[in-house]
Amino acid sequence: MGKDFEVVDLNYVSLYIHDYEDAIKFYTEVFGAPDTAIHDADMGAIHGWRMGATWLTLFPSEQGSAPESKPRNSEFAIQVAKPQQVDALYAALVAAGANAGWEPRDTEMYDPMRFSYADDPFGTRIDIICLLLKEESET
Repeated sequence: MGKDFEVVDLNYVSLYIHDYEDAIKFYTEVFGAPDTAIHDADMGAIHGWRMGATWLTLFPSEQGSAPESKPRNSEFAIQVAKPQQVDALYAALVAAGANAGWEPRDTEMYDPMRFSYADDPFGTRIDIICLLLKEESET
């Protein structure tokens, strides 16, 4: 039996964080002030950063399905516009307290890209990518 659906995009990354206030400070240091910071009567505290066509949203862990847990083995990717921005965002994450992962490098996973990752202090891996034109990956 084949798939009965076609995924065309992935949106709305949400992280439920135990150390909520510390996470807000970390992500604010890297990405600037949240684009939204509200307290919804039904959903509680919400802090979100607009990233391209989607949102990265932080919630306090009490709002999630396992309030006593921290994110584990979670990962999301941020695609930037230029290869040198991979290096800049990686440096900003590490300077804000992320654990260094892979130093920025040109590689080919699914497509030629500049790639790096760092692990935030709360248990989430953040991939940073910039797709490369074939000519850029050969230089």
